[in-house]
Amino acid sequence: MRWILSLAAVGGFIGFIIYLNTLDPTGAPATGPRQEAPAVTAPAGPKPGRQSQTEGEEPKFRFYNILPDSEVVPPTVEEYKPSPATQNFRYVVQAGSFRGAEDAERQRAQIAFQGLRAQVSRIDIEQGNTWYRVNVGPFDTRSQMNSAVDKLVAINIQPLVRKIPRETTTN
Repeated sequence: MRWILSLAAVGGFIGFIIYLNTLDPTGAPATGPRQEAPAVTAPAGPKPGRQSQTEGEEPKFRFYNILPDSEVVPPTVEEYKPSPATQNFRYVVQAGSFRGAEDAERQRAQIAFQGLRAQVSRIDIEQGNTWYRVNVGPFDTRSQMNSAVDKLVAINIQPLVRKIPRETTTN
C-alpha cells in the first residue's frame, strides 16, 4: 500500500513540474509547445546605467523615472550644542558602594586600569554604618560621562549616574 502511495506522489509531482513548464511567463497557460524567442544582439559599446527605450517599446521598470522625481531634501537644521557654562550641574558616575574600604580600593584599582580616575569617599550614615563609595568624575559634558559609563559596563560594573550642583564641585 505504501509503495503505491509513494509512486502516486512521485507521479503527481512530475505532472506538476511538466504543467509548470507549459506556463507562459506572464502566467497564462500556453496553447502550444513553448517557443524560444529569437536572440537579439545588443549593439557594441558600453551599456549606460539607464538604457533608453526604443520607439514602440514599453519600459519594463518605472522606478528609473520615478526615483529621480521623488528625491527628498531634508531641511538644514543647526546642530544642538549645549554650553557647559549654561549647565548648573556636573555628572558623577558612582561605580560602587562597599562596607569595607579594601573592597572599594580594589574596585578603584580595577577602574584605573580602564584609564579612568576614580575616588573613594567615606560616607557615615545616621545608624552608625560606614559605606565607601567609588565615584568616577565629575564630568562637564554628557558625552564624557557616556564614555566613562561604556568603559565601566565593559568590565561588568553597572554604574549609577548622578547630577551634582556645579557650585559644590571642586577640580
